[in-house]
Amino acid sequence: MNTLPGSRLDGRVAIVTGAARGMGAAHAHTLAAQGARLVLTDLDQGELDAVAKELREDRHAEVVTVAGDITEPQASARIIDAAITTWGRLDVLVHNAGLMHNFTTLADTTSDQLQPYLNVNVLAPFDITRAAVPHLRRSDAPRVIFISSQWGQVPDGHSYGYMVSKAAQLGLMKALAQELVTDGILVNAIAPGAVHTRMIPDHYYEAEVAAVPLGRLAEPSEIASAVAFLASDGAGFITGQTIPVNGGALLVGI
Repeated sequence: MNTLPGSRLDGRVAIVTGAARGMGAAHAHTLAAQGARLVLTDLDQGELDAVAKELREDRHAEVVTVAGDITEPQASARIIDAAITTWGRLDVLVHNAGLMHNFTTLADTTSDQLQPYLNVNVLAPFDITRAAVPHLRRSDAPRVIFISSQWGQVPDGHSYGYMVSKAAQLGLMKALAQELVTDGILVNAIAPGAVHTRMIPDHYYEAEVAAVPLGRLAEPSEIASAVAFLASDGAGFITGQTIPVNGGALLVGI
């Protein structure tokens, strides 16, 4: 991997949620390649252990894992404590965990069906960030990075839980950026389009590709490159922004 000036993260500690596969695992590999030490969290301990093993073998990374549901009441404390107990610091928080599309119309959607999306995509990141801020204030380069979605910017229909929660996530990012800037904590979001992971159903794949002017889906590593940039010193004058990584999809109104 090429290293740009100001991109190294040597000695910094990063938390990545939803890190057991797909984009989360890619974020972990990219951050580790830049020298970050990692706390990885997800639901499945076995999958987390597999990613951690790869990182230690391929990147010689320092990694700890915390398996569990980020929406549980004690999850925030457990995740933050893993960083502080192990390394005594926290520098980067990557909110990657999320629930995907439910593909229902208004008539088929109830407010109760929205709640799990809000819990995972908005409320859990709020709680984790709130717990992290006292430690981020002590960092010399504190960052909070949300993995949102282009569908939080421009709805694509029939996925109310996902789209409403991703739009709310962007609102949360801006509110945090506005308040925390006085502490030097930079808060930004990345808004991917469709990404080549197993979260894209096979029957939906061709339609997703057709909607992207570049004619393909993003690879997880391409989203991870944007994460690494926002975590780096090179992004030290960026806050409150949503960075689109969508192959030009919004150029055609998707």
